[in-house]
Amino acid sequence: MTTDLLTLLGVAAPLAAMFSLWVLAQISRRFGEVTHRPPLYRGFYAAVALWSFPLVARLLAIGLTGDETTTLGGNSLEALAHNGPAALSVTLAVVIAWRYWGWLVIARETQARAKASAPTPPGRSQ
Repeated sequence: MTTDLLTLLGVAAPLAAMFSLWVLAQISRRFGEVTHRPPLYRGFYAAVALWSFPLVARLLAIGLTGDETTTLGGNSLEALAHNGPAALSVTLAVVIAWRYWGWLVIARETQARAKASAPTPPGRSQ
């Protein structure tokens, strides 16, 4: 009973990841509309869809005994069915987020370099 409850609570992690990626897709969509960028934000929806495999895997784990649950975590096909899509989803989301939002990092670096290389006006000390 307790194991089933904890397994059911384990579904919260994929759901949280799916919701976070969906929010990021909505923000990126709006940003892309304003800046007329290509619709790369659609990749976030693919990342959300990839999270459905770990979600289903966790839901199917409800009702398994403790011994059956421990065997799923090894080097098995079931572990790959859970971890593979999750890793692919995160990788896809990071690449797309970098393409959309990487300018924030680059803009800060450019500003820092501009301040460092700007000459000091006469009469002012650093």
